[in-house]
Amino acid sequence: MRLVTRAAMFSAAAVIGGCASTPPTRIGGDTYYSSKTNTAGIFGDVTAVSGKLMVEGNQFCASMSKEFELVTQTTTSNIPGVRLGGASITFKCTAHANDVQVRPDNGVTTTTQ
Repeated sequence: MRLVTRAAMFSAAAVIGGCASTPPTRIGGDTYYSSKTNTAGIFGDVTAVSGKLMVEGNQFCASMSKEFELVTQTTTSNIPGVRLGGASITFKCTAHANDVQVRPDNGVTTTTQ
């Protein structure tokens, strides 16, 4: 019985420790960053995680009576035994969202002087 309890506690700790999520975090102006780890491991779909982030971003912006506008989207594939996959997005909460397009540079701009 004691062995079963320890195994259950270890499994629960592993699942909880493997989860990582960043709620919408302001990174400047009306721009926010959010990320989520795919807790389903190798069987999970990282594009579904990305979709969930967009739903949450829409709800977040709607709570401020603004519209969600996606700026960048990144997904990381699952690698068994190495890491869980996941997704991250940056988005803006604007009065009127533009046509949805991810910038070709993934939101990274480099300037030289």
